[in-house]
This record gives sequence, C-alpha cells and structure tokens, in this order.
Amino acid sequence: MKRNTVFTMYLSMLLIILIGGLSSCTDDTVDDLLPPDSKTAIVASLRVNTPGGRVYYLGAYANVPAKMDFKNMVELGSSASIYSYGENPFVWNGKSSTLTKYTVNNKLEIKVSDILSFASTGLSGGFGPPAFISETQAYFFALAEGKIIAFNPQTMKIVETINVTPLVHGNNASINTGVWESWVTADGKIIFPVAAYPKDLDAFPQYAQLAVFNSVTKAITYVEDARMCMGYDTYAKGNNGSYYYRPSRQTARAEDYSTVAGHPTTGGILKVNEDGTFDPNFFVDLKNVLNAHSVNSVVYVHDDKALVQYMEASFVPPLSPSDWYSAPAKFALVNLNTKEVEEFSSFEQYGTVYNIGKIDGVAYYGNLGASSNKFNVLKQNGAKNFEVVSEAIGGSCGFISRLR
Repeated sequence: MKRNTVFTMYLSMLLIILIGGLSSCTDDTVDDLLPPDSKTAIVASLRVNTPGGRVYYLGAYANVPAKMDFKNMVELGSSASIYSYGENPFVWNGKSSTLTKYTVNNKLEIKVSDILSFASTGLSGGFGPPAFISETQAYFFALAEGKIIAFNPQTMKIVETINVTPLVHGNNASINTGVWESWVTADGKIIFPVAAYPKDLDAFPQYAQLAVFNSVTKAITYVEDARMCMGYDTYAKGNNGSYYYRPSRQTARAEDYSTVAGHPTTGGILKVNEDGTFDPNFFVDLKNVLNAHSVNSVVYVHDDKALVQYMEASFVPPLSPSDWYSAPAKFALVNLNTKEVEEFSSFEQYGTVYNIGKIDGVAYYGNLGASSNKFNVLKQNGAKNFEVVSEAIGGSCGFISRLR
C-alpha cells in the first residue's frame, strides 16, 4: 500500500473519531462552539448603580434571555436615554447633546452606526423620546421653548428647526408644564399628554391637556378638557391599542396641600382619540369609584380593566409635602365599563413595578425593591397575570424592544 493511501485512510479515521466525539456532546455545547447567526434580535438596557453614579448598559439577544448581566453588555455611560425604531437602537446623551444610532448584526454585536450632534439647536439634558414617523422622518420636541427639531434617522442629519406656539406654563416654575411620551398616529399626528410639576401647590392646572403636532402642516395645537385636573405626561395604554390620559401623583399631592376649592376631580381618566381630541363619550372618575382619598396613577388598562394606584379614604397627608411620596399606597383593578372593583396583589413581591416596553404587542415590566432583592423582567399575560421571564443581574431593566 502506498504512503499517500495510508495517510488518506488515517485522515478519514481521524475525522470519523472527531465527528463522533462532537455528536456525543450536548446540543448546548455544540451551540456554544458555533458563532451566533440570529435572524431575530431583542435589545434591553440595564441601569446599574455604582459608587460613581448610575451607569447604563445595552445588550442584544436572539430572544428574551433567562438572565441579563451588565458585564456582558455594551456600556453606554452615565447619560443615556435608550429608544429603538425599526432595526436600530438609538441613545440620547443629554450631557453631550448627541443622538447615537447603533446597529445589531446577526452575531448580535452592537456597533455604533452614526452620531448626530444637536448642540447647535440648543437641545440638552433630559426630555422625551424622539417621535419617529418613518425611517427618514423624526422629531425632537422642546415645547417649553416652542421649538421642534426635525431630523432624518437614516442619514442622521438635522432637517430643520420648526418654531411653534410654546407650551403654556412650560417656563413657569410655579406650574412647570411639560411633555414626555408621544403617540404617533397612522396619519402622521404626534400627540402628547401634558403634565404639571408645580412648585406652587396652589397652581396645579384645573384641566387636562394634549399637545398635538401635525407633521404635514407643521402646526401644533393644544387641546383642553375640563372634566379632570392635569395628569401625567405619559399614557396609560390599553392592550387593545387604546391610549388614556391618566391622573398624576404630582397633582394629587398638590391638592392635599392646596387652598384651591371647587376644581374638577384629580382622579379621573380620559380616552384619547387618534385625531388628537379627548373622547367626549368616555370619562371615569376613579376617585369616586374607589371612594379614595386620592388617585396617584393608572398603570395600564387590560381588557378594559384599569390598574389604579390610590390612597384610601382614611389616608391623612403628612405635615411635610416632601414626605407625601413615601406614604404607602394601594392597588385595585377598576372595570372601566361596569365600574366593578377587584383587589390586586400581583406586584407585592416585586416592589415598584414600571413599564419597560412591548414585544410583539405584549407589555413587559421592570421592578425595584423586590422582597427577593432581585431585579426581574415581567411579562404581562393578563389583567392580573404576570410571569417572570428574565433576571437582571447587577441592575434594573429600563428598556426592552424587538428590532427584528
């Protein structure tokens, strides 16, 4: 037998041994040896408290992972507001006035795609997320100054600065109205719930308000409703796609120390229409339904049931307004159609629970102060039903979204 033939037979036997050895490994071991090639991508951010202050991290995963560890994520620094649109994460740095666009490839690597500076526009610090109309059309809103900055997310270029009517009381520290979260409608309207953070506790606005920007005409209008006092600058969202203007703990606190009388309820809830108006046929006074001292918030609406945080009728406000926020509150589910009330205890073991985003139309929540001392990611499966789907290692989860 020739040497080449012997050598070829030897190689063949060696390959058979190697293949047999690999096939005896577990599937997980084989997967660990292979580079990821993921057609799906989910991003999530963690907020980690360090001796030097809070630091933000961003990670990418094929699916919601059982654990998220900041040590395996990309560090974003101490000033980071995280959003996503389409297949790209975006991070706003209020200190440098920059918006960074990232890409996530099939290996789930997060890389900087482009950086856009807004320093020339005067935008800085923290304000609401940009409103994305399309891959080429988006806006930042600084309504206290009457300024809207249009930019192209694809080219990462500023398009124009649009001057509009400023938000009333936006620069009045005693009332301090502001916007944060927007609803971008199918016809290009951008609708904001307006909130107040009054320093003068007698100065809370006695009406609800929306700011509505028409991206076609570039005009802004302010819509008021006198059925309730001013609420939050974020929505209570229904799992059926509805948006609700919700009550605010800032206004509830102001009412407790105010001398103002005869104002509309501070504990109502209104439905917002897609044309930028309040639904005239929908209003529920949650404070009255619950016989509550005050209503602090509505967390969400699921199957027409609103999760309401409130103070019981027996609540006595502390002498100092600064101690008001630390007073214990209760939760209840209120059926917005029948006004039936159900007890709610699903969050008790998780401490403070807050919305972090949606994946495939399902809401997800993060938490702080759990009895287990763990940071969790909760998936909502019903009005009362929540499932822990991930543990956040080292810090709380602040954002989650599907890119593809």
